[in-house]
Formats: sequence, C-alpha cells, structure tokens
Amino acid sequence: MSLVSVEGLSLSPLLDEAIVEEHARAGLKGEFMAMASRCEFLAHPKQAGSKAQGGQSVSERVAQAFDRAMAEVKRIEAKYNRFSESSVLTQLNCGAGDWQAIDEETLGLLRFAEHCYRLSQGKFDITAEPVLALWPFGVGESVTTPSDSQIEAALAHVGFERLIIEDNHLFLPYGMGIDLGGIAKEYAADRAIEVLTGELPEYDLLVNLGGDMIASPGCERPWQIGIEDPHALDSAARVVTLKSGALATSGHSRRYLLHQGKRYGHIIDPGTGYPIIGAPLSVSVFAPQCVVAGMLATLAMLQGEEAESFLAGQGTMHHIIPG
Repeated sequence: MSLVSVEGLSLSPLLDEAIVEEHARAGLKGEFMAMASRCEFLAHPKQAGSKAQGGQSVSERVAQAFDRAMAEVKRIEAKYNRFSESSVLTQLNCGAGDWQAIDEETLGLLRFAEHCYRLSQGKFDITAEPVLALWPFGVGESVTTPSDSQIEAALAHVGFERLIIEDNHLFLPYGMGIDLGGIAKEYAADRAIEVLTGELPEYDLLVNLGGDMIASPGCERPWQIGIEDPHALDSAARVVTLKSGALATSGHSRRYLLHQGKRYGHIIDPGTGYPIIGAPLSVSVFAPQCVVAGMLATLAMLQGEEAESFLAGQGTMHHIIPG
C-alpha cells in the first residue's frame, strides 16, 4: 500500500506487532533501486504517536526525508559509476596520463582507498579496473573467461602505488583505471543515514543498500537483520540485532560467472588477475561506519582461506559462511 508518491521511491507502512491502524506509529519503509541493488530506508518512531511538523502529515515528512536521502545515494552513484560515460570517475579514467583536479569528496575516497591498499598489503586495489573489465560477471553461462595473455596485459596497468595524489590533484598513469565499486555503496549508506538522522531525529532509522546496512545511533528498539544464506538465497542463515552502527556483507553468492561447469566468484585478486581462491561464500562484519564494515568484509574475502584469522586479528565482530 503506497502512502505518498515520490518519483522513484515506493513508500509503505512498516507494520509492527498488532499496530495496524495508525501508520505514524507503525513506521514507514521506502524502497528504491540504486547501484544495481534493491535498497530501502526504514523509520520507526522512538515514541509512539510522533506528531507532524509545520502542517505536514507524518507520512509526508518521512517521505521527504527519504527522498532527500535517496537523492544523495543516487548522486554518489552517478558520480562514481565507472559504467556511465558522464560520471566523474569515467572522466578521471579517460584523463589518464595527465594531471587532473579532484574535489574534496573524491580526494577523501582516494585517501581511504590508499588506507585499504596498505592494510591489505596490496590486495584491495581500486586500480584493478583494467582487470575487472575483462570479467563479465552476471552475463550468464555462455561467456568466455579472459585469456592468460589478456590478464597479463591488464595487470601491467594495475598498482595503487603508481598513483600520485598531491593536494587536490591526481595523476593516473596512462592505461590505468579506477573502480570504486568496493567503497562507493558503503559510503553512500553512511551519507544516507546522516541525511535521515538530521531530518528525523525522533525516529529509529535503518539504511539498507543491497545488504550493506547502517542504523541510526542509539536505536530504542534494535533492528532484526537477517544474514542471507548463500545456499538458499532470500532466506536467512542467521538473524542478528543492530542497535547502532553498520553491518556489511561481502560474498559471491549472487555475482559470479559459470564457464564450462566451473564457477568463478566476482572478487578478483589484483595480484593474479583471477578470482580469489578459497574464499568463504560470505563474510559479514560489524563496524561503526558502513564504509569501514564493507572494507573489512572485502579485505577478509581477499584473504581467501585466511579470512577468519584476518578478522580475528582486527578484533571485529563478524560472521563467516564458509565455501
């Protein structure tokens, strides 16, 4: 049942227990598509019967907040989508070989990516784009995997240490490319929860961008989160509670390719150019920010069989489903 019409956003009651007669008390859910994922915002009043402000109904106020948060997610998607010819990221990749000006937001993401690169000893590398472009994940079973020679040629253009970042300028060597796919969605989740908590401080809030989630600080009623079972998609292998902070999951149960009966996961080792060997089916990590949780989950997957020991060394709460 839709309550308020906002372009691209489906708003419906978030029914809770026996409360079905009052949408304001039941909470609201907004659903939309972004970053090739099903996304949702959830809002539940901290105290029953939240009042409208400025003549607005509760539904209208929540819908407007959801709309602004969705716009922020879509802004980040448009800016850092390497498949879009008009994105800032594509412009940077097309300008490889020259010094290019970058804004503060892009500089911050590049600095975070550098931290990931150092922490992973080179396994988390946003310059792996030339290799990633060779692997047609999600296309189907009748695809051809890249040849050894193609991968070898692409690897010659991979290596974060070859980037030069000075103040607000970037030098990306010719032939190289950047992919922020391992950072942008989680960053968007963090930005969305900032927007929502600023506009709806009297609500418990949850942002879910394709399984990467973050809750508003100090939720009065913890959110119940299901960690998907890779062996039975759309069902939960485990249910956890999230009262604040983020939960991000990395895995290859949905993004992979099949070639001649062999399954290739989508997480690529930038050192070899091939999918990581021995990785779990999924890794879920708790952290204060979604971008940190996502980074640690991806780093753990890149450790292959050493995923558990890596996360134990980081001192993080996590859940691993082995392959």
